[in-house]
Amino acid sequence: MSTRPPIISSGPGTRPADSLPDGPGRALWAAAALIVLGVLLQVSLMPFIRIGLGIPDLVACTVVAVAVLRGPVVGAVAGFGGGLLLELSAPVGSLGVLALLYLIAGGWAGGYCERDESFDLLPPIVLMVAAAAAAQLGSAGVQLMKGTPVFAANFTERVLVPTLVLTALVAAPTLLLARRLLGGPRSLEPFVRSED
Repeated sequence: MSTRPPIISSGPGTRPADSLPDGPGRALWAAAALIVLGVLLQVSLMPFIRIGLGIPDLVACTVVAVAVLRGPVVGAVAGFGGGLLLELSAPVGSLGVLALLYLIAGGWAGGYCERDESFDLLPPIVLMVAAAAAAQLGSAGVQLMKGTPVFAANFTERVLVPTLVLTALVAAPTLLLARRLLGGPRSLEPFVRSED
């Protein structure tokens, strides 16, 4: 028998304010604050932590942490918001690409919210590194579609591998901070109203 707390969903038939100790509003504000903090640190501090051309992808870590702790809907919204804020604060060539990539990563990682692995430390960290890899590969793919040459060996050696290593190093502190602010994993669907 599992000793882990039950996953609480605020779907139909449940009252969100009764099922979550501080209500879903606090959880959503904390998730939004985490995303904004992640973007601010990504554009201000992370460029100084570099190996080759790779820097830690703190936004991917934050999006996945929120998604694993609050489910696919909140994860997808957090990913879209984080990607868009990142693109607006540090302009890149194509507006909306990172927002789409992080939206997909947040929705995908949110599917692990109701699994037992979400209570452990290693599976969410693996998801964070996978999300960072997907964001890097997706950005490289967009550059190729725009006609900018991207050489696979050079990209892998100088950008992809260092980014993944550095992302793995910041993943655990990001997850622990998110768990401290958001609590344990609970699937939250903020747009569903209860019938009561």
